[in-house]
Amino acid sequence: MGRRPNEAGGRPLFWILVAAVLISCALAYLGLSTALRRQESRFLGLPNDASELEERGADGGEEDCCRGHEHLELWGAAVKWGADHKFNSSRDCCRACKAMCGSVGPCLCNSWVFCGDRERCGERFGECWLKKQEDVLLPALHDKGEKVIWTSGLIYVKGEGIVGLETDYGTLRIKDLKGTKRGGG
Repeated sequence: MGRRPNEAGGRPLFWILVAAVLISCALAYLGLSTALRRQESRFLGLPNDASELEERGADGGEEDCCRGHEHLELWGAAVKWGADHKFNSSRDCCRACKAMCGSVGPCLCNSWVFCGDRERCGERFGECWLKKQEDVLLPALHDKGEKVIWTSGLIYVKGEGIVGLETDYGTLRIKDLKGTKRGGG
């Protein structure tokens, strides 16, 4: 009894098509997520390159870091829970985050979230959530807009080597992790 020509001959082609579809989906996902994260960083007013970081103070100086962005809630792993950690101002919350950066080793906190509107925050007034972002240049954004009761800010590490390369598709940021000095930035 002979084989039909279409029984086994189409299987390799089928698996090649499946692999091509999966690879295409993965590339589309990566491209879309990169584009969305780039828009978030523009909204947050993140630096475009190392010279802009120097102008603003590479250490995330008091005035830059500690004023934060109103109506913005950054996401990230909590290193200090806000329900048990309260302050009277966003500046004090920022300072608490900066205090978790020693002169040696990585900073334990690089973003903070504060609830400072007595009426809208209610019992949450004064909550200061200290968080750790995976990448401070592309922080995880939870929510933004007038309905958001939180004020958030970022801490830039002193001596963090960041180079910005302008391309047709946006700014490519490269961090130099070798020889990076950690500081109270």
